[in-house]
Amino acid sequence: MAKFGAVQVNLWCDDVERCAAFYRRLGMPERFRFPPDGVAHQVEVEAAGTRIGFTSARVGEELFGIATTPGENTEIVLWCDDVDSLHRAALDAGGEPLTAPTDSSPDGRLRFAWLRDPEGHRVKLVQERS
Repeated sequence: MAKFGAVQVNLWCDDVERCAAFYRRLGMPERFRFPPDGVAHQVEVEAAGTRIGFTSARVGEELFGIATTPGENTEIVLWCDDVDSLHRAALDAGGEPLTAPTDSSPDGRLRFAWLRDPEGHRVKLVQERS
């Protein structure tokens, strides 16, 4: 059986650079860009040991024959230590609010919020409380 070396999630985007810039502003360093110069077809950032790639929907369709629809049916979940501050930072970085930070009920064990990144991908922020 094959062994996994890493995990990466790719998000199809109309504007790869705009989407990647949003995540870089949240503190995720850029790890890969292709091509290195000019209009990016793929940009990858890293968070908690996982890569998130932003892939051009146009390039996916033209070069690989993969029909893509950016946004709606994708969700990235970011576990963090402070949902409220990350939510504010995400909105300042160009995110669109969906659900303000709130505690789970009835136990209040989790705090969470939802927003959309600039390409319309749903982003859930989650904080575990003790």
